Amino acid sequence: MIEQAYIYDHISILEATPTGPSLALASDRNVATKPAFLRARALAPEVTAKSLRAISEIVGSRFYVPPSMLAKILREADPVATVGADAVRFEGFSACCSAYIRLDLDNAALDVEERRKGTTNVDFGPELRGALATVARNTKMAISIGADAVEIIKDGKAIVEKKVPLPLRWVKGFAEVQVAVAGMEPAFSLPKIGAQRFLRGLPRAKHDQMVWVSATGSMARVTARESKGSVPLRGSHRLRVFESLAGLADGLDVHVNRSTGVTSWALNFGTQRLWLVLNAEPWRGFSGDGGLLSQMTCSDKSGVAAITAQLNWQDQIDAEALALATDLAPKTVEVALAGLAAGGQLGFDLERAAYFHRELPFDMSRVEGLNPRLKSAQALFDKGAVRWVGDEAEVVSSDVTHTVTQGETSWRCTCPWFAKNGDQRGPCKHMLAVEIDLDRQND
Repeated sequence: MIEQAYIYDHISILEATPTGPSLALASDRNVATKPAFLRARALAPEVTAKSLRAISEIVGSRFYVPPSMLAKILREADPVATVGADAVRFEGFSACCSAYIRLDLDNAALDVEERRKGTTNVDFGPELRGALATVARNTKMAISIGADAVEIIKDGKAIVEKKVPLPLRWVKGFAEVQVAVAGMEPAFSLPKIGAQRFLRGLPRAKHDQMVWVSATGSMARVTARESKGSVPLRGSHRLRVFESLAGLADGLDVHVNRSTGVTSWALNFGTQRLWLVLNAEPWRGFSGDGGLLSQMTCSDKSGVAAITAQLNWQDQIDAEALALATDLAPKTVEVALAGLAAGGQLGFDLERAAYFHRELPFDMSRVEGLNPRLKSAQALFDKGAVRWVGDEAEVVSSDVTHTVTQGETSWRCTCPWFAKNGDQRGPCKHMLAVEIDLDRQND
């Protein structure tokens, strides 16, 4: 766990003004300087308010609590807000890191008065959550990120300091979830009535049994067995956060990553979308999935600097255009984008099928030990543990020899870790050592 200090000029509040309620979201002063990131009027205030409240609910939830942690207080972290040229996004994780939630606001969802591109944390306290619950369809609500309202006075200054304990897995999850989302395919969509019935039919209590969801016409069907085109769902209680919003949505769009079992559930409001991405098991955080590790074994980092120079909080990054602009090979661009995602600089938007730029407001230099599996693989390679026997590789680890072979779509290993996880949590350290060896042979 690391300690991250957020400094706010005031607490976030929903206050009355002559023109209607104004939602003043305090941004982290470490990265947010005046003028404000955003001043705008919400054109669908009820949807925006309830969606922001849903984000706050997920961030304050822990869907899996090991017995040894039952007495501990939930760790809370403030959502991350990104203001781009064509979209405003709020995103965060559950405390257990098994659920990722994001609200995307298109330009048509806001009447923008002032906009400054950038990323920051915003303060979401209990008073704000309560106030958001009072916003109705006909409410005139303004949104400000980094506004100058004064709410708490400290030493003559309006400052709120919060030292938030950030689990390393929470920070790592921001990178890992993007890989899972980027590998998704559309599963099915439900219209408003079908979405409402499906969500209302979910168990209200904790439900960790595996079920399968498939669409039949305009309705969803939940069964205990897999069928063609069905989507896996374990921990369905994590979707309860959508129930109060389903009646306001045009429909529910579902995507799935078939190789990992990760699913995405998106309420579509036309100009707004609320995404909830669920890991395959409620007790498994995205931080340990290792989806980025193979790309990170590549020794050629030349593309990272060139691609970084092209980033300017774009809402949609065109990989082909980047290759042309930088004169880099498509594979080099792909590796560079993966590396930047691992550093928290990129997210992935399923609606646009492209990465978007944002820089996480965390001190990433303090979390260098984020990928112990990759470090172990590098140590194996440095010790000369990889030996080739024909098309197979033998990797000696702790005096045990493991065999790594190339399968139809990915590597396979004889180690216990791979036997337990397969390819659902990225490559094991032995497979990574082999990938490093191959990469160095091609230098």
